[in-house]
Order: sequence, then structure tokens, then C-alpha cells
Amino acid sequence: LFVVDNRDGFWLRNEGGPGPVEAFPLPDGISMLTSRNLSDNASPRVRHYLAQFEAASAPDPDSGDWATWETLMSSRETLPGEGPDGAMAILTDMGFETTSSSLIALPAPGRDLAPVWRFAAGIPTAGAYHPVALERLKATG
Repeated sequence: LFVVDNRDGFWLRNEGGPGPVEAFPLPDGISMLTSRNLSDNASPRVRHYLAQFEAASAPDPDSGDWATWETLMSSRETLPGEGPDGAMAILTDMGFETTSSSLIALPAPGRDLAPVWRFAAGIPTAGAYHPVALERLKATG
């Protein structure tokens, strides 16, 4: 689970059982979280997609340009020999699948801008993301 605001970000982990939930600061840059640890290359999704996100054009929330990331988020491509759960948009014949997807941009501290939330209901496909109306955040510094 990611927990973020426009200043700080953390990822949470519980390794099962009655153990505690641990919180770790997110590093700068792009990270991916699957059922494993943060950006863990043991995950075929991370091995295949993390470098693609790092190389992709960053979204431009001010102009509404999210095309590159929307395309990556809707990709069903997998590494050779990996099953469908190695894709970003998972669709299996067992009923396990991606059920929704969100892309969120938070304004930098001190900028009086509305956050941006783009949501795709169901398995994401190109063009499936739509804006969700949000209120403008008050600038606090």
C-alpha cells in the first residue's frame, strides 16, 4: 500500500500473521509495488515495466497529457514465459484480473492547484481513463 501526500510518501508492508505493519519512506523517482517488496525484481511485472516507466515521458497534468502512462498501465504484454499476471493490466481465464486503475497527480506544496485523478473502471484500456472531479487544495507552504 502506498500512503502519500504532496510532500511525503511511504509504502506499507505486513509480512503476514499477527506481525506489525511496517512503513518505509518512498525513494525519489519511480517505484512499483506488487505483492512483493518495493520495486522487487523478483516480480515479472517490475522486471518488465519499471524501466519502461522510468524511460517514458512523464505525464503533464496541466495539459491533460497522460497518454504514455495510460498506455503502459493498460498493457497486457508480459516477459517471455511469464503468465498473464506479469502484465500491467492483468486478465486471466481464472477470473483474476485488474478491476480498476488510477493515475493521480498532487500539486507541489505552495501551488494553488487542484489535484488530478484519472480513473479507469474495469481492466484499463487505452482511452478508458476519465477525470474525477476534485476540489482545489489550499496552499499551505
